[in-house]
Amino acid sequence: MISDITHPLERFIAFVYERECIRKRRENGPPPWTEEPILQHYRFTNIHREDDKVSKHYQKTIRARYGETDLVFPGTVLYRWFNRPETCDMLFNQPDFNYQSTFERYVQLGELDILLHRLRMTSVPHVTGAYIITGMRGHPKGEGVMRWFHIWCEKPWRDMWVAWKSHPPLLQEIYEQIQSIGLGSFMRAQLIADLKYLPFLKNAQDWWTFAAPGPGSLRGLNVLTGNDMNARWNEQEWLEQLTVLNNIVTPSLEKVGISKLHNQDLQNCLCEFSKFEKTRMGKGRPRQVFRSGAC
Repeated sequence: MISDITHPLERFIAFVYERECIRKRRENGPPPWTEEPILQHYRFTNIHREDDKVSKHYQKTIRARYGETDLVFPGTVLYRWFNRPETCDMLFNQPDFNYQSTFERYVQLGELDILLHRLRMTSVPHVTGAYIITGMRGHPKGEGVMRWFHIWCEKPWRDMWVAWKSHPPLLQEIYEQIQSIGLGSFMRAQLIADLKYLPFLKNAQDWWTFAAPGPGSLRGLNVLTGNDMNARWNEQEWLEQLTVLNNIVTPSLEKVGISKLHNQDLQNCLCEFSKFEKTRMGKGRPRQVFRSGAC
């Protein structure tokens, strides 16, 4: 059992390996897919963000459709702000008058009511529970998110996209620049995790090393470095230590058939590992469970 492994680093490697094994077993047969009780009962994301169910829906709905055109940028913002396939199907995958989608009609005409009308036709909840999203005071959450998106679209996002296409920047530079058009650190990192797979960004010098810390990944790295789980990190020191950790775990993961993780996926693994550790120690538990009792 992973829970019985005493060395934190070995426990982390075993956790990553078992999560990948579970993903493959789920594709090939019914539960149970693991003997580890915590992983049987609670939901954890895949080790590669690209393999998650919602990310696959995003890839087909946004990235494959819009490619490197400027629509991929606001499309990704809108998709991830809701992050719920049912809502996004209504916004992106259904025709609206003479337009292929409500999203494309909105971008062309710029009228908020286009988005709000379509949103009110969808069932609630509109927004996923996986992300902590702040709506707009005085409005239902989904409508508030839509109003924030409308405000965002009035900013010079298209000029920014054209500049990136002309002179592809570092991912860190994108992360810093999009702060100026009204996105928080968590959402900025999520957008980069989606957009970095576009061809013009795949050669970014920091493609493998870029990552932004979140509370869970900070706790996860603290477990592996022997610190108090809630100890604070300087962001640059955290990133340097994350890269060191990647170099340490890569040979062990490659031995069991898992290729090198880029730092954003490793960051996510640390976040999920912190949930596993809190559950193992009886200090908390993940929010999402498997109703059947099997992962």
